Amino acid sequence: MNYWLDIRLKISRFFRKHKKKIIIILVVWAVVIAINYYLKYMPKNYVPKTTYEPHSPVIDKTDKVPESYKEPISNLINDFVENCNNKNYEAAFDLLSNEYKERYKISLEDFKQYVDNTFPNKKLYNIQNYSNLNNTYVYNVRLLDDILEDGTTDGYDYSEYKFVVRKEGDVLKLSLNGYCGYKDLGINVADDYMEIEIQRVYITYTETSYVLKISNKTNNYIVLTDRDNEVTSILLKLPKENRAANYLLDSNIVIHPNETKELELQFNEFFDDGQEPTKLILNSIKILPEYTGIEENFEKEMENAVKLYSLAIDLIPSER
Repeated sequence: MNYWLDIRLKISRFFRKHKKKIIIILVVWAVVIAINYYLKYMPKNYVPKTTYEPHSPVIDKTDKVPESYKEPISNLINDFVENCNNKNYEAAFDLLSNEYKERYKISLEDFKQYVDNTFPNKKLYNIQNYSNLNNTYVYNVRLLDDILEDGTTDGYDYSEYKFVVRKEGDVLKLSLNGYCGYKDLGINVADDYMEIEIQRVYITYTETSYVLKISNKTNNYIVLTDRDNEVTSILLKLPKENRAANYLLDSNIVIHPNETKELELQFNEFFDDGQEPTKLILNSIKILPEYTGIEENFEKEMENAVKLYSLAIDLIPSER
């Protein structure tokens, strides 16, 4: 009995002697427990993860930009935008492919106007790979106003363009307006009235343009389109549909007697839609001894027509 009493007295004396230290230790221990509890259950601030992958194609993810091209393409577009921002016209002009400049007959003076109109003030930009096919890399480039540069407070105005990157020789070069290149076709057909050569097709991201040379072998007029049927007179046959040529409204395509004429026919056709054209159809050919283009004379001229017919020209070599 005396033993337990002696222990209680010793404990009591210990607590009285070290009371302040014990209280401090208990308080510190309680604070540590409280902090740990708070940290365990406090809301977590998640850092948002970006999914922005500038070199990952938006349309068809099977044909990707090669790893070795990603940085050079980024540098090429950056150099072009920065040179345009700083009005380094010649440096920016040199980054464009010669094929693109030749296709659109772009001189340095023409390009200066483009830069001044597109970059009236310095622009920020971002890029997104859009579609890739046959070593041709199409990028969507968004140009944004730099609010620090121009002092606007109404938010960002922006415009979007299709830039195309392809190798020219051993160097990556840039094309604007979604220009993706051309193919030489060399397709020749002939009948009793004319000879037609489809020389080549120019390709942009949204359109194809076929260049034709047509020679009239007769003393008559060959009328391919007129205001009577301009919408359906020239068609491009695709696997799933026929598409009418663009920009034929209110136009007459006429080859005069013994004349040779070059034409360029444009059609809506996406670079990556996977539909290979099979035929070019001249749907309403008129061989006329006289043709004035005057609406009042149309009925009489048609009465004297030598021949009215259509012609479908194969575009795929295996079909010719």
